[in-house]
Amino acid sequence: MKKKLLIILIFGLLVALLIPATVSAAGSFYCSALKASGGVGTWSNPWACSTDAQLDDVVDTICNVYGGGHLYRIHSNYYVYYRIDYYGYNECIIGYQATSSGYPPDTGPDIPLPILITGGVGLGAILVVAGLLIRKKTHAVS
Repeated sequence: MKKKLLIILIFGLLVALLIPATVSAAGSFYCSALKASGGVGTWSNPWACSTDAQLDDVVDTICNVYGGGHLYRIHSNYYVYYRIDYYGYNECIIGYQATSSGYPPDTGPDIPLPILITGGVGLGAILVVAGLLIRKKTHAVS
C-alpha cells in the first residue's frame, strides 16, 4: 500500500511540474493615452493609444494574438479598464468598460501564475523528498 501511494505521489508531482511556465493567454495589457507611438503592452512599456484608431489597433492585437484579455488605458490621473471578449474568427468586442482614479491594479512585479504554481509544486517536492530522507524506519515488533 505504501509503495502504491508513493508511486501515485511521484506521478502527481511529475504531472504538476509539466504545467507550462510561459502560459499567459488572456492576460492583462496596458496602453497609454500619453504616448504617441511604440510600446509592447506591458506596464513598464505600454502600447500607445492616444487616439481612437490606436486603441482599435490595440484591441485588434489583443483579440488576434491573445484571444482576448484585460486592457488598462492609462491617462494622467485615471485609467480606463476594458474587458475584451473573444467570440471566435478574430471577432472581439469590448464587453465591459469602467473608469477609475489612480493607477491600474496589479502593477507590481509581473510573475505569471503558472510560474508561481510550478514553484509551489517544486518546493512541495523538495519537502517531500527531504521528509523521506530523514524519516526513521520503524521496526515491527513480533
